[in-house]
Amino acid sequence: MKRYTCLSIIYLFILISFSCQKELRPIDERWQFISGKRELAVSGISPTTDKDKYLVVHDNKKKDQLRVGLIDLGADSLYIGLEWPTETLPIDLEALSGIPGLENEYIAMGSWGFCYWIKLDLQSKTIDLIKEFRIPDSGPPLNFESLLILGESDNLYVAWAHRGSDHEESILYWGSISLFNEDIVISVKDSVFINIPWPLTAKRHMSDMDMDNNNILWTSATSDPGDEGPYKSAIYKIGLFEIVKENINFSILQSFPKQYVFEKNKVEALTFNDNKIVFATDDENLGAAINISVDGY
Repeated sequence: MKRYTCLSIIYLFILISFSCQKELRPIDERWQFISGKRELAVSGISPTTDKDKYLVVHDNKKKDQLRVGLIDLGADSLYIGLEWPTETLPIDLEALSGIPGLENEYIAMGSWGFCYWIKLDLQSKTIDLIKEFRIPDSGPPLNFESLLILGESDNLYVAWAHRGSDHEESILYWGSISLFNEDIVISVKDSVFINIPWPLTAKRHMSDMDMDNNNILWTSATSDPGDEGPYKSAIYKIGLFEIVKENINFSILQSFPKQYVFEKNKVEALTFNDNKIVFATDDENLGAAINISVDGY
């Protein structure tokens, strides 16, 4: 496991330097309120083929609670819950990633590494469960909240992360995934410790992550002191994924300047949609909200 990694190439330094926003950059504070219900708090989000619609997952554990939902920014009713397609329900879904090359198909992951390949039908507002698998060596004491499928449809890779705490760093893992084989196999290539500087207390270094169009990996770091807050979040760029000759590599940044700061919300879900970055919250008893950058990222 790597603890420190140098910038792999000059390109990474130039790309980060010129695309990096000013620290504590002003953000759009016009949150759209999703719900005040704790069970609708958002723990993962991903775009659909409709630019106004986003699939979301919830970290619910009880039988009568929703696991997935659809946010429609163009509708009068912002949120609709979707029925899980099987009687056996997933527990504690914490992450959601689209599958490159497949429209409206996703991998949802629970905190113990159980994964669900699902397909969304936007017209009928239903989902189908295609296959289940599990992240290797998952389960307590590791607690996974971030997942990313990257690459091309015939050559896919996967990254996932243990969230960390005040007393331990996050761990970012990456490797290859044979998603289209009868038995899905994940081969871990490497991992690196991630230590985010802020928030300072009740810290989760990696509450979610996604990759922008330049292959830069972003993460949401949060402070989660309990069901009533108060919450804080900061959004960071942390490094670069590169795929060269069917090998995946990650280069970590030497420092993590803040890109966005949220002083009252726990941003447990983030994603990119074209040149916009989308944030959604799991504010526990305070509910959930969504926010979209107004001038790119």
